[in-house]
Amino acid sequence: MDIVFNIETAGLPKDEILHLMPEFSAPSNYKDEEKIQAWKAKKQEEWFLDASSSALSGKILAIAIQEPFKNASFFADEDEKNLLQAFWEYYRNHCTCRFVGFGCNSFAIPFLVRRSWLNRVVVPNIFRGRFLSGNFTDLLQVWGCGTSERATLANLSKFFGLKYEPLETPFEAMWIVNRESALKTMERDVLAIRYIGEIMGVVAEEDFQWE
Repeated sequence: MDIVFNIETAGLPKDEILHLMPEFSAPSNYKDEEKIQAWKAKKQEEWFLDASSSALSGKILAIAIQEPFKNASFFADEDEKNLLQAFWEYYRNHCTCRFVGFGCNSFAIPFLVRRSWLNRVVVPNIFRGRFLSGNFTDLLQVWGCGTSERATLANLSKFFGLKYEPLETPFEAMWIVNRESALKTMERDVLAIRYIGEIMGVVAEEDFQWE
């Protein structure tokens, strides 16, 4: 059975990660102190805005799972430790299945593992040496066809003819103000991953209508 999954993350509060911020040095041709400080302030704000992309400075908000012929289900808990424990328990109960994601080998799985280490959550044996076990398939790697070419889920969805509207509100903000819309967005993404996987011949075909 092919199980599609995806995660959403958020940056941690600024006061919790400020000590992790690197030192930013303005280019050597910057001589005016006001411009130097403005440049540093911009870089610092960019770093905070990108905090959700690293397990060092971000946390997991939710994990979406979609099994064949079923609606998406979610692991979502304000306590990240509980969320991770629930997900890994699900994985243990389905470890003979194949888990399919988009960017999962380079982002989602490392993020899950690193946050699990922090939260003292036992991670199943999903590695063979330094490589992930074979029951994880990353459609982004499949798309690369052995090259380093990258693409976004939005771009591939449109490429394959899916109606995939960009978010008007950043997901992290949507999660706070409209949880229902956030979960619908996560469901859209796992269905898009399954649909693209079918087209690529990676995921077993499932007869569903894309809305």
